Amino acid sequence: MSRPTVTDAELADADGGRSGLARRDWAFLVVLALLVAAFLADWRGVYPADRLVFGANLKGLDWLSLYAADVLGFYVCLPLATDRERTVGYLRRIRENRLATASLGLLVAFLLVGLVGPLVFRPDQAVFGQTGGYGVPIGQPPVGVEVLRSGYCLGPRVDGFCHGTWKHPLGTTPGGKDVFGMIVAGSRVALQISAVCVALVVPLATAVGTVAATYGGRVDEVLMRYVDLQQSIPAFFVIILAQQALGFVNETYGGSLLLIVLVFGLLNWGGVARIVRSEALQLQEQVYVQAARSAGASTFEVARKHVVPNTLNAVFTALTVQIGWLLLLEASLSFLGIGSASHPSWGYVLTTSVRNDFFPTFYWWGALFPTLALGAVVVAFQTLGDALRDVTDPRAE
Repeated sequence: MSRPTVTDAELADADGGRSGLARRDWAFLVVLALLVAAFLADWRGVYPADRLVFGANLKGLDWLSLYAADVLGFYVCLPLATDRERTVGYLRRIRENRLATASLGLLVAFLLVGLVGPLVFRPDQAVFGQTGGYGVPIGQPPVGVEVLRSGYCLGPRVDGFCHGTWKHPLGTTPGGKDVFGMIVAGSRVALQISAVCVALVVPLATAVGTVAATYGGRVDEVLMRYVDLQQSIPAFFVIILAQQALGFVNETYGGSLLLIVLVFGLLNWGGVARIVRSEALQLQEQVYVQAARSAGASTFEVARKHVVPNTLNAVFTALTVQIGWLLLLEASLSFLGIGSASHPSWGYVLTTSVRNDFFPTFYWWGALFPTLALGAVVVAFQTLGDALRDVTDPRAE
């Protein structure tokens, strides 16, 4: 017999357990309400909340990232920090898998670089000498590489060959941007994409899957038929059509990264919802769920305390694949010229180098290193997702 894997009842039900929502849920809703109020005030021009409260000019994706931080903070970070014994047990089991350990380390580095990297490394920092439009030499090769060129070279020049320099260890792009700085800046964009994907898919998939399994019958039939209909709509083509339509209406709306994330998040939760429904149906038959119902717990209480917490392991495992697909989708759209030029994503950086007359004999480093960063993060997400499935499965304990 399996047992609950997440101690949600112990985490946040100090308010009596029968009020419908725990104190953590109310705290989340209060923070969310404050974010919505700040966004509406800033959007309507009533109060410049982004500059006065956050000290930055926030765009649509930035506001969604704050919502994602609210979700992840209360429903991922807080449970892990509160139930330290279980968290340590998860980490101990992950360490038994070398690939999972390496993936976790890579994703932690990705998180740190995405959060603080753009504050330290700027791709447009000026250097001495002949510069491009962004203050760095155009076409500077990476360290250990030499290219034949007659123009300005920041590194050593030997027999007409320009050598790389540690001032720009990964070289510079055709537009005069430091590749290493652009990779660091792109990590912030990739982190925002990943967090928003989680914050959009998890609530929708969990709510639909749990309701379908809990009420069954006609409710289950209607919800699952809608999921079938939604999954038949390819998000890739919807994004392309929407980008073109918005660009036709207003050129400044074309190439919106916010649109890419929203369409993907709103159209790709169906598969995760089916997983939640399958897990919830199994949990309905567990002894502790039956005991809670016999004790007089309401349907909402049973779902919130016993069903939803024990489906999240399957949700996050499936979500790691979704995040990888979204990162690859953004890179693909950038390569097709439909991505966002206002966000320095990895896809945008590699595309600017590929779409050059001298590629691949020249500027190949501007495509190679962002591709390696993208591939490493995608593989790390999927590898860690497979490990989390085994680590958080109560039947493996």
